Amino acid sequence: MKRIYLLLIGCAILSGVLSSCEDMFGDYLDKAPGIDVTIDTIFSSPTQVETAIVHLYNYDAGGFSIFPIAGGAMQWEYNTAYTDEGQSGQTWTFSNTYNSGALTAASMLPIDRAFYSRWVGIRHVNILLQHIDDVPGMTKQQIDEAKGQARFIRALRYFEMFKRYGAVPIVDKPFELSDNFFTGRNTLQEVVNFIVEDCDAAASLLPDKQPVDMYGRASKGAALMLKARTLLYTASPLFNTGTPYMDMDNKEHNSFICLGNYDVNRWQVAADAAKACIDWAQSNGYHLITDKGVDENYRYMHENDGNAEIILASRIYGQGSAWNWPWIGFIIWSHAHGSSMTYNFLQLYEKQDGTKQNWDPVGGNDLTEKLSELDRRFHQSTAPVGSYWNVDIPMVNSFVGGDQNTGCFGGTWITKFCPRAMRKSSGSYAPNDVIFRLAEAYLNYAEALNEAKGPVKEAYDAINIIRARSGQPDLPPSLTQEEFRKRVRNERAIELFGEFHRQWDLNRWLIAEEVLNKDFKGFKAYRNPAPPNFRYEVYNIGTRVFPRRQYLLPLLRDEVLKKDYLVQNPGWD
Repeated sequence: MKRIYLLLIGCAILSGVLSSCEDMFGDYLDKAPGIDVTIDTIFSSPTQVETAIVHLYNYDAGGFSIFPIAGGAMQWEYNTAYTDEGQSGQTWTFSNTYNSGALTAASMLPIDRAFYSRWVGIRHVNILLQHIDDVPGMTKQQIDEAKGQARFIRALRYFEMFKRYGAVPIVDKPFELSDNFFTGRNTLQEVVNFIVEDCDAAASLLPDKQPVDMYGRASKGAALMLKARTLLYTASPLFNTGTPYMDMDNKEHNSFICLGNYDVNRWQVAADAAKACIDWAQSNGYHLITDKGVDENYRYMHENDGNAEIILASRIYGQGSAWNWPWIGFIIWSHAHGSSMTYNFLQLYEKQDGTKQNWDPVGGNDLTEKLSELDRRFHQSTAPVGSYWNVDIPMVNSFVGGDQNTGCFGGTWITKFCPRAMRKSSGSYAPNDVIFRLAEAYLNYAEALNEAKGPVKEAYDAINIIRARSGQPDLPPSLTQEEFRKRVRNERAIELFGEFHRQWDLNRWLIAEEVLNKDFKGFKAYRNPAPPNFRYEVYNIGTRVFPRRQYLLPLLRDEVLKKDYLVQNPGWD
């Protein structure tokens, strides 16, 4: 009988440090004095296996959560601060390191807090898959469900590494003491194939829908969504090329960061995968929220978990009051304020008639009017100056001299996912921590179809259904492929604002340098002595730097130096 600590051997194949793995196991390994937790214990009954499956979901805190993570410098900032979407309300957080080009391979760990813990989770998955068939009392349905959950979670962890680092080592079995823990990187194509194979297997094993009491657990739809997202990234310019964004020191290693050629069919494969998600959703009761009115549909989607648009949401955080994490990290009355929208990003919002808003590069006296004309999704994602937010804040005082101005560098506080019903003195809410929702499937489908075939009717329909539910007019007909590409990218920026997509979208499109290497602007709002209520002055928050090497993050330097088993991404020491 093996004691549980043997499970730790190689749990983080990139760490090689047993003590760090032990720390990551948390309460699951706590045991009463004199009682040993063993592999035989974990796989002794369906109930024990259920506990193990729940535990599998615990190792990506900070890996895919869209909310601030408590502890350290990440706790005060929303993920928007790593893109043009937002500016952190604090000056000492890690987004400032990322945005200044000062990130190094030695200092990247706070940027990806799950760097080690994903490997712990992958080992747990592999152990479960190795033993699940031998659990006494398990029905075939229970075994299939366990395997489906495990393979989905493994695929999700590999995707999170794929989008950050390119190719990584593939580990599909638990390491033993006699194994070589120092496994090198597979090719990018092998990693993509591995993720897709796990998604296909999970989709075949998981139920179409999970029961209400299993909300937060993957269904077939989640596996289909993960496959579609993986294939969309794979088809994108960052990877779908024979010429990588930078050459590796040894060009033979370019297969770690690109696919070696451009193949337009990869876009069609991605489109087909996205369409499979849409078809599944239509057959299983999932749909865009359209019955709350154009002024509330979008807000209802992100404020109310468990709604018909959400395919999978994380349960990293449970119920909490306004003074608990993650709410205190960015709720509007907290002095910890998360992020404010940059003036750069604000200008991506169309007016409600579909035309471009005419923003003055210096400022003007008509701020209230200009903001009121914007796409309704802006008002359902932010708390503009002078607006009503809830009974605790009947007027947002983010103007100069107001009590909500400190740290509001962009000019407009970001409040997406923060329920207006939350009160300072009462109420407890679980974050709607979205991983997959149906609108993304439509956006994926439109983008991939346009790249594969041009702006065909189906691509238009997929975009227009999203715009219509928020009151935006259809896209103009007869756009060229390039024009449609720009529109779908803009639509993606607006619809998925604040959902941890923008950083990776800018990277996979290879336009992060264009968008981020520039002065970032905000505006200062001032009260006018007479209506319109507020004037604004545009000012320079600071200049951001996006080095070309940052299209993929560096592998942690300490790991690269261990026995030379890992090849570093280009441009990083």
